[in-house]
Amino acid sequence: MSNSKSFQRFIVVQALYELSINEGGEKPIEEIFNHIIEQSNYKNKVKNTNLNFAKKIFEGVTVNYDKIDKILKASTNKKINVNSMDKLLISIFRPAIYEIEFSDTAKKIAISEYLLIANRFFGMNEISLINGVLDNLQDSQF
Repeated sequence: MSNSKSFQRFIVVQALYELSINEGGEKPIEEIFNHIIEQSNYKNKVKNTNLNFAKKIFEGVTVNYDKIDKILKASTNKKINVNSMDKLLISIFRPAIYEIEFSDTAKKIAISEYLLIANRFFGMNEISLINGVLDNLQDSQF
């Protein structure tokens, strides 16, 4: 991850994960982003950015949450229960699906970016799952 957008994607994944494990804590997203940045080595990498790209992705996931989960469920052939999926894995799937289905990000770029993020946390089994699901996203009739 060498550019500002890549780091912002990574911050979104971390924020979504943090919110999923700390349910009930309603902090403004800017506060969550700043906390993640302060607790990491991202300070120098994102100091000259306004995090608008991260905010756009995060808000897009929030607004399209149910649609994204329907797409994910349809794309896993309903074999995987989204609610029982690993919280970090789902925190990677949701922004990736948002970017592929609801933004102007090219599918190949989104897949590549989120596979790089997944590579920091998971082994080949999970990375293969993410790649396969994102590559074969199905319209969920939303």
